[in-house]
Amino acid sequence: MNTASQKHLTLLRKLKQKKHREKLSVFLAEGYHTIQQIVSNKKLIIDKLFIDFEHKECEQLDSLLASGLRADRIYTTNKNTMKELSDTENTSGWVAIVQIPKSNSLDNLLDAASSAFERKSKTYSTLENDSVLIALDQIQDPGNMGTIIRTAVWFGVKGILLGEGCVDIWNPKVVRSTVGASGMVAHTAAKLEEALMEYHQKGWNILLLDDSEDAIKLSSELPNGPKVWVLGNESQGLSARLKEIPEFIHYRIQQEGTGAESLNAAIAMGIALYRSVNFS
Repeated sequence: MNTASQKHLTLLRKLKQKKHREKLSVFLAEGYHTIQQIVSNKKLIIDKLFIDFEHKECEQLDSLLASGLRADRIYTTNKNTMKELSDTENTSGWVAIVQIPKSNSLDNLLDAASSAFERKSKTYSTLENDSVLIALDQIQDPGNMGTIIRTAVWFGVKGILLGEGCVDIWNPKVVRSTVGASGMVAHTAAKLEEALMEYHQKGWNILLLDDSEDAIKLSSELPNGPKVWVLGNESQGLSARLKEIPEFIHYRIQQEGTGAESLNAAIAMGIALYRSVNFS
């Protein structure tokens, strides 16, 4: 193992900014559990791991080495440096530089999801095995984005369309909120109106999560076939241009209690995915 140099520390500071992540195609992952999950999933490549050996969790390094992490990629540093690099009040003592995987093109994402749908349909009923994608319209809160990604992985979502105005999915706060699920589901940046119309023309149901009174209750029967759930901005909801497309179907999660003005965006997506997977 090596000692972190000043050059390494400068790089770690730079990677808090999106422009440097995009230029260098790497991102930061913080916390033992996040890093351990990334190593175990074997979907992403860790370039370098920095550890504060004074931290109480440093003894867990052996399990990462046993999972395949190379010892020559591990660097040591001190508590004060880790505190400076951390986005949390209490530093975890672990920070990794991880390679950003290539995003999928819209066509590749569509083909992969459609192929999965066709394979399942040959064995099981269409109703039980609809393929599901999600599309995000200006989701800006890092915690929400990370939770949505983790939830999408849990429910077997085939891909994520990231509309303009979304927070960078490799933002350190997003990565931390995924708790290691980053990189586990295909994604692509897209102009949502165009992308969703293309999916619709190829037989996909475009389902908008919309709290309008005239939207269909989510408890109602869902259409057969593959689906794209579309979620809007935390405070403003869906863009007007999406809501005005007549081919798209609007669904609302019915409010049962009082005292809450709205439902958290990530929770709303989780409810929609559960409904789609378990009751279609």
